[in-house]
Amino acid sequence: MRKLIVHIGCAKGGSSAIQAGLRANHAALATQGVVVASADLRSGSEVTGSQAGFFDSLVRDRQARDVPNLGDLLDALADEHDASTIVLSAENLCNPMGFEKIFAKVRGRFDTRIVMDVRRQDEFLESAWQQWEVKRGGSLLAWLVKCIGIHGNWLEILAPWADTFGDERMVVRIFDRKRLAGGDVFQDFCAVLGVDAAALQPPGEVNMGLTPLLNRLVEGRGYLFDGPHDGAFYDSLRDLAKDLVERDELAGRLFSSAEAEAVMLRYEQANERFRQRYLPNEKSPLFALQREAPARSTAPVDMASFERELLQLQIFNLHKKVRALSERLANDDDAPQAK
Repeated sequence: MRKLIVHIGCAKGGSSAIQAGLRANHAALATQGVVVASADLRSGSEVTGSQAGFFDSLVRDRQARDVPNLGDLLDALADEHDASTIVLSAENLCNPMGFEKIFAKVRGRFDTRIVMDVRRQDEFLESAWQQWEVKRGGSLLAWLVKCIGIHGNWLEILAPWADTFGDERMVVRIFDRKRLAGGDVFQDFCAVLGVDAAALQPPGEVNMGLTPLLNRLVEGRGYLFDGPHDGAFYDSLRDLAKDLVERDELAGRLFSSAEAEAVMLRYEQANERFRQRYLPNEKSPLFALQREAPARSTAPVDMASFERELLQLQIFNLHKKVRALSERLANDDDAPQAK
């Protein structure tokens, strides 16, 4: 029976790096009998490493028209590539939308494994806030009051999949460099696939983080963004004030040590039940209450001074770009015109 590896996330748990690695190496993986499904699971379509858009479309179209038969699409992919293993990766499969019911229909056709990377909830919430939620224009505190204990509850998120396929088919990885094979999330995923990561191209750094200072700067200013996935404002900062926004001494964390510990206490019991159910060979807690101290301590930053310096850099660098463009246009005007 062919294998089906379904990577369901979690979001902010290395999914982008895994998908970048799958995209970069899909041809090499095919030579080892592992086919990475295209973005829409159809032959000849682009391989992006992710099928999140396809599964979103299934939810949208479920009531509107007949949806594609997932088993038939997967069989066609495997037949075309003469593959022994098919790989899917879509972090939105973690969302409570009943996706496990769609996959339940292929249980008898594929030897299925569900792969999930789990992350410390304090780090997950920090990352989710910085990536999406701050762009909605609300406050961090209001968002935390609504979501803490719900978002990042890995026990509740994985349970529908385990109830559908069985606990023994759940492959849980902990998103922590010290606990990942090779200290890298893509190498770790290759170990799950049973392929040699050394023969593959590393994905490089994806979804580079920003200093929490920038999130404090834009908190409550949702007008700077067109939506939770819009990064144009941050791109402009990198373009016009790169030296400041990526300055090492400004790096840090969104939560203080005491706040991070309070977050982890909220998930402590659920994390222990998760460990007992899915990682019984792990003798220590899933996550320590206190996370490791940063490599360097950072002194408090005066936000007003930081904002003034940021604005000055933006104006100055924008002036230099405009001046360079004006000089280039002037030189083009002075150049001899072809007859």
